[in-house]
Amino acid sequence: MNLPLAVRITILLGLIIAIFLQYLNAGTALLCGLVFALVLGNPIRDKTQKWAGLLLKGSVIGLGFGLNLQTLWTTTQEGIGFTVGTIAFALITGLLLGRALKVDSQLSQLISTGTAICGGSAIAAMAPTIGAKPEQTAIAVSIVFILNGVALYVFPWAGGLIGLTQEQFGLWAALGIHDTSSVVGAASVYGEQALTIATATKLARALWIIPLVLGASWYTARQAKQESKAKVKLPYFILLFVLASAITTFVPQAQAVTPSLIFVAKGALITSLLFMGAGFTKTILKTLDMMPMVQATVLWVSISSGSLLAILFLQ
Repeated sequence: MNLPLAVRITILLGLIIAIFLQYLNAGTALLCGLVFALVLGNPIRDKTQKWAGLLLKGSVIGLGFGLNLQTLWTTTQEGIGFTVGTIAFALITGLLLGRALKVDSQLSQLISTGTAICGGSAIAAMAPTIGAKPEQTAIAVSIVFILNGVALYVFPWAGGLIGLTQEQFGLWAALGIHDTSSVVGAASVYGEQALTIATATKLARALWIIPLVLGASWYTARQAKQESKAKVKLPYFILLFVLASAITTFVPQAQAVTPSLIFVAKGALITSLLFMGAGFTKTILKTLDMMPMVQATVLWVSISSGSLLAILFLQ
C-alpha cells in the first residue's frame, strides 16, 4: 500500500499519541509498528530506529524514579544466583546447539550472547569484538526481535495461567526474555511489583555484557595473535537509572513529580516498542534462515522453562 508520505507520518504520530493517552499497551504497540512497516512502509525508518534506542534508555532511567535504593539492592541480590546460572547455561547450551545444527560460529555466538544477556544490545556490543559480518548481526537481531515480540504476549498470559506471584513473574521475565524493552513491557502488563523486580534484575543482568565482551575481545585477539581494537560500550544509562533511584530515596521533594516522570517513562517505553516494530522490513524477513531460528528458539524455550521451574521449586 503506497500512501503519501504525509499520511503515513500522520498515522505514526496518531499511534504515538494513543500510546501516551494509555490506549495501547506494550504488545499492541509492537504489533502496530510491525503492521505499519510491512503494510504501509516506514518512510523514516532510520530515525525511528535511532529514537527506539534513545527512548528505551530514557524510559529505563525514568522508571528508576519509582524505585527505592534499598528495594533495588535487595531485588538485585535475591536474583543474582538465578542470573549467573541462566547466563552460563545460555552461553554453553547455545554454542553446543549452534555446533550441532551447523550454524555459522560467529552467528551462533551472537545468538547465544543475545539470549544470555540482553538481546539486541548484547549482540551489537559483541559483533565488532568477534568480527561478525553486518548481515550476521542483522539476522541475530531480527531473530531476537521476533522472539521478544512473542514473549510480550506469551509471558503475561502464561504467568496468569500458572498463577505466578508478582515477585515470581518479575524474576521470570528478567531471566527468560531477551531485550530490556520487552522485559519491562511484559512486566508492566503483569503489575507494578513485577515491573520493579523485572527492571532491577534485568539491568543487573545486562551489566554482565562488560566482562563477557572483554573476555571475547581477549580471546579473539589471542586467536588472531594481535591486539584487539574492539571497544566495550559501557551501559551508562544503567548508572543513571541507579542515580534516579537515589534521588527518589534521598530527596523527598522529588516525590512530588515522581508520578509524572513514571507516566512519561512508560509512554516512552511503549513508543520505543512501536518504533522497533516499525523498523522491521520484508527484506529482513527474507534473510532469516531456518537453522539459526531453530537454535534461538530451542535455546529461548530452554532458558524460559528452566528458569520458571527453578523459580517455582527453588526460590
